[in-house]
Amino acid sequence: MGCKISLVFLLIIALIAVINASIPPTASQIHAKLNAQHLLNTLHRQIKAKEAEMQNAETINRNFERMIQLVNILGQVDNFLTERTKNVIKKLALLVEDEEKFASSED
Repeated sequence: MGCKISLVFLLIIALIAVINASIPPTASQIHAKLNAQHLLNTLHRQIKAKEAEMQNAETINRNFERMIQLVNILGQVDNFLTERTKNVIKKLALLVEDEEKFASSED
């Protein structure tokens, strides 16, 4: 008895599936499918745009970091040259002072 009920139930499900497959989709179903596809395409485009925007932002960030590194290096070179120049000027001042002392002692 249970086997007959299961068989009848399976036949009913198969019949419903065949009927549903043979019935063409309604206009609202087609419209819903198109809307879903349009929504997916729109979301895909938005995701691609955001990814491109993030990539551009990362590139700009990297470039700013490189510029900051360059400015730091140039600052270090400037400090080095300034210190060297100060030392050279001090040595020249000492030489001039010694020369003046030497010249005044000869007189």
